Amino acid sequence: MLDRLNARQTKFAKFVADGMPEKQAALEAGYSNGCIKHTLLNLRGNARVQDQITYFKDSSASLEVADKLAREKFWTTIMNDPTQQTTARLKASEHLGKAQGDFINNSKVEHSGSGKPIIMIPESSPKQWEEFWENNND
Repeated sequence: MLDRLNARQTKFAKFVADGMPEKQAALEAGYSNGCIKHTLLNLRGNARVQDQITYFKDSSASLEVADKLAREKFWTTIMNDPTQQTTARLKASEHLGKAQGDFINNSKVEHSGSGKPIIMIPESSPKQWEEFWENNND
């Protein structure tokens, strides 16, 4: 079984992952300034510490940009929260509906000119197009 990182090693890893210079991170984590070069050498050579730095960097990077599911969960939480203002709840509902394709504008185009018409097609799922053509194909 691998030993866990101690508190100072964990703090050092977090500070470095957050962009702090290594020397400052070591001092902030509680290491002594008197043997900082030796301490940094040990920390750089410790695979567990380096793995922890990578883990913290990856974790913070994945939180910087929300994926579709995270945004939909956020909007759903706001929409269902009765303590939020009605305008915020409605806006969250609108964003959620747009993200899920609820506001697709399917309109017919009439053409009587001599050239071929130009049709602007909104983004839709194949299933939505299938339903549109079934319902509007006379």
